[in-house]
Amino acid sequence: MNSSPMEKYWSEMDMSARSRLLQGSVGGKHLFEIGINCLESDPQLAVEILLSAYAANPLDGNSAQQLLNIEALLPLFPAPVAQCITAVAENWNCPANLTYFLRIIAKRDNLKIRSYILSSIEKEPSNLFWVQQGLIYAGANSDFEFGIQVLSAEFGADLMPAVNASKAFFTFMDGDPLEAFKLLRIASEPFGIENFSHLAASIVLTLGDKDLAISLLSGSVMIQPWRSSETLRLYDLAVGLDDKFVPLDGKVAILLYSFNKDEELDATLGSLHRSELGDAKIFMLDNGSSDSTSEVVDRWQAEFGEQMVRIDLPVNVGAAAARNWLMNEPEVKASDFAIYLDDDVEVDPDWLLRFGAAVEAYPDAGAWGCKVVDHISPAVMQSVDLHLIQPTGEEGDGPEVDLSKLAPNPFKVSDLHHQLLDGGFFDYIRPCASVTGCCHMFRTEKLLDNGGFSLFLSPSQYDDMEHDLRNCLKGEFAVYQGHLRILHRKNTGAASRVSVSQEGNALGNKYKMQAMHPRSEILSIMADEERLLQQDIEKKLKYLAEKGVFTS
Repeated sequence: MNSSPMEKYWSEMDMSARSRLLQGSVGGKHLFEIGINCLESDPQLAVEILLSAYAANPLDGNSAQQLLNIEALLPLFPAPVAQCITAVAENWNCPANLTYFLRIIAKRDNLKIRSYILSSIEKEPSNLFWVQQGLIYAGANSDFEFGIQVLSAEFGADLMPAVNASKAFFTFMDGDPLEAFKLLRIASEPFGIENFSHLAASIVLTLGDKDLAISLLSGSVMIQPWRSSETLRLYDLAVGLDDKFVPLDGKVAILLYSFNKDEELDATLGSLHRSELGDAKIFMLDNGSSDSTSEVVDRWQAEFGEQMVRIDLPVNVGAAAARNWLMNEPEVKASDFAIYLDDDVEVDPDWLLRFGAAVEAYPDAGAWGCKVVDHISPAVMQSVDLHLIQPTGEEGDGPEVDLSKLAPNPFKVSDLHHQLLDGGFFDYIRPCASVTGCCHMFRTEKLLDNGGFSLFLSPSQYDDMEHDLRNCLKGEFAVYQGHLRILHRKNTGAASRVSVSQEGNALGNKYKMQAMHPRSEILSIMADEERLLQQDIEKKLKYLAEKGVFTS
């Protein structure tokens, strides 16, 4: 059968744009960089992507000014959007002295931060810098009502496309989908609905109209096939993966280890107790804790009974060693699936059934992971599907490992999820290079075959990612289940204030992880993953085309 135009689109795309767009088609910074890079090779694509980049954060003065600096670009945008970009750039001014503001942000004094932003807006009503700071604060703290308050000031007519687009998002996140949809329809007139199809789909899904969500996403992809994130979400909605629940086929071992996190562990075990565990067995390792962890485990042992196996170690052996200890327990080795769970997460009741759906969709994965969000501010995503990328300026072969550099083999994982809030943009299942270790599921046979977690990366940090890299080298890439979301307490409040020794350990382990895998291996993983992602999206586009989704 001949390939459809949709399928051929990806194979015929400019290589540099393709590799980046396969990672995702969301995130203002990400899209801006892609658009700039393909201005000469594919001007039409560049214009579409740069408009989408601006729509992602339309009140950002820096982005507006950068767009203004691109010669002859603005006339290619819809006139109201071009006028809006000009107005945003003219009305956005970073104050010369931000010392006090930065100090109260560092202290996380929310009352003072809110008060200072509002007073600054009152003093400088025409300065969009403070409006943007209000939105950044509101998003980071899931205080969407405050974001709406900031956007309720008086703005000039030229600014209203940006204000309406921003207000639609914050209104939806604040729990008013009907009002959000009204605002989004107004914002879509100048921008084009394709630039908001993700948000529009989330809104109508909340209102119970799945068919309309599919129509909105399919229309966007038909007009602009480069929208990979929209395609992935569209496919899952069309085939029903968004609400599919499948029991895991076989024995399941849930593996936890903990060191001095009694309160967090108590919440984690409580969420497990409330979930649908079936016959799954919990293996709980106390890693030499000196707080009241032992009492917490005692209490939950009584609740779980024989469903929980307790292991007590006299000293903290570190994360990697604890993981290896757990995977070598005889009952764990006899299981079909092993799931590592951090001691500071909370799972939903259906979490194992969500994993079962991911296994059914991608049975040969090296590992399975999920969306991880901040416990205090759930709109903030800590981890989604992670893809290997090279930092700007590090492209090319280079030496295998250069131990004289702080980054002996420079590579990192994609950070699109840090560029926006969780509005459904990562609600899909697909392969990736790595998933977060705080909820990491394996076929036990493959876990045992991979040689365990590296003790070179003790006591913690990067041992889970390095394990995924070894799987990738065997052609067994991880799979991300974006319809499963867990809450994670890490990096919130006081927990984010790591000590100098902890930060040093993390940097040291990052160095060691890079030195463990020469440049040729990393480049090989990147190339293999790009082919895998392209095959995955082309397969999904073919299915959607054959089912008539793009013609309905």
